Amino acid sequence: MPRLFSLAFLLLAAWAKTHTVAPGETLYGIAKRYGTTVEALARLNGLADPNRLRVGQVLWVGPEERALPRGKVLFWPPVQGRAFGLRVEGYAGGEAEWLGVRYPLALGRGGLWGLLAVGALAAPGEYPLRFFLEGEGVSLTLRVAPGAYHRETLALSPSLKALLQDPEGKAERERVLAACPKGGPLLVSGSFLPPVEGARATSGFGTRRRYGDLFTAYHEGLDLAAPPGTPVKAVAEGLVVLSARLRLRGEAVVLAHGMGLCTGYWHLKERRVREGARVRAGEVLGLLGSTGLSTGPHLHLEVRLQGVPVDPAPFFRGLPLP
Repeated sequence: MPRLFSLAFLLLAAWAKTHTVAPGETLYGIAKRYGTTVEALARLNGLADPNRLRVGQVLWVGPEERALPRGKVLFWPPVQGRAFGLRVEGYAGGEAEWLGVRYPLALGRGGLWGLLAVGALAAPGEYPLRFFLEGEGVSLTLRVAPGAYHRETLALSPSLKALLQDPEGKAERERVLAACPKGGPLLVSGSFLPPVEGARATSGFGTRRRYGDLFTAYHEGLDLAAPPGTPVKAVAEGLVVLSARLRLRGEAVVLAHGMGLCTGYWHLKERRVREGARVRAGEVLGLLGSTGLSTGPHLHLEVRLQGVPVDPAPFFRGLPLP
């Protein structure tokens, strides 16, 4: 069994680099001051419009840093419903455990690095992050910041209501989750490409949804509306691990991008890729439609890390790695 270190006695001086917006400041000027980019700051702080800052607004401008017995870990602050990256220095191999899920750590330039997920229903607060590093067990505490999610109610036709109550829905979900491998090298090196050109976002990730008079859940993806038949493209290089007609998700494709990262494309009009195919970023996977549990033509895009749904939007600005 690995030794478990309590980091309380390791002078665990953790600091998060923050900046308070002053009158007249721009995100470009703040980024230049701290040696980073507008894109990186927008991604880190979840800014939909980088040009809209408030005086007194507190921005993250750098990763948190914590001491480890033989090195240190740098990570972006975890936020409810989002993925966050970390880098471990001083070790050559290991894993991380967060919110009950094990995540692989890949050896790369600067140390070990990984992508972790915060579930959309994880309550804001403190949670333990455990590392298993070359026979050493290390535990520290991270604080999850709240996400901002909207609410909506969907009116359901009798046929859609019946679909939601279909007993095969659970088996379909398990099939989708099982299709995504937990390991393999990460194939994504930069920002996701838009899956649909000229699409309009109609429902964001994490939206608390009331499905008619049945139940309330949350939206596990990002809905993008466009005319039927619009090409739907791969957001990044990946392996087609599922291409099938499903009851709730309609014509569906799942791509695996390595390290437990997968993207799902639901409600297509038709699919144009087969399982086992390797696709490039921007390659057409199918045509946009309204099949399965859908109230109109749109693409439902999902991003999952080790099976945990996370907000796809930040990935279009780059991977959340420190």
